[in-house]
Amino acid sequence: MSSQPPERASAKSSAALGSDRALRADARRNRERVLRTAQQLFATEGLGVSLDEIARHAGVGPGTVHRHFPTKEALYLAVATDQLEHLVREAEVLATTDDPAALFTQLSRMMATGAENVAVKSALVAAEFDLRTAAPRVAADLTRQVADLLDRAHAAGVVRDDLTVDEVMALVAGAFAAIRHANAETSRERSAHIAQIILDGLRPQSR
Repeated sequence: MSSQPPERASAKSSAALGSDRALRADARRNRERVLRTAQQLFATEGLGVSLDEIARHAGVGPGTVHRHFPTKEALYLAVATDQLEHLVREAEVLATTDDPAALFTQLSRMMATGAENVAVKSALVAAEFDLRTAAPRVAADLTRQVADLLDRAHAAGVVRDDLTVDEVMALVAGAFAAIRHANAETSRERSAHIAQIILDGLRPQSR
């Protein structure tokens, strides 16, 4: 039986809890820093950059990177999932606006994000990772947000009336393939041009 006064034990427990929370917050910040750095390096340097190099640019120890992401594939998946989560948050903001054409803004952002990180997505495909099964919740959230924006666009008559959300998501995925096929991954101007051609095809056809 402990002879420690209850108040002292309680103070120690509170201190330990506060320390654990600080450690968890620090770990989250480190993980986010690694993700941001990895996204940038993958986009500018390619997938050949090592985990140790990512750690150096992120200002953390190699052990920190390897602890969060034991393999390159784990990092690829985390980067892609983080991008999806960011796109979901952007779609949520667009949903609060009155813009009937917000769908096109969201799809432009999705295509731009995909164009900047098409190599990561290709690596996941090569490793037989499908984001819809590897990160089903966030993938479903993004599809639902796009569906809501599509419904608004339909109601306003600014998008083809025969367009479904499944077709929209397929065209976004197709845009990544088109950008890669045209070797336009490193050119924002060229990738945006390809994306715009695809988006123009979603607008109502003149009769």
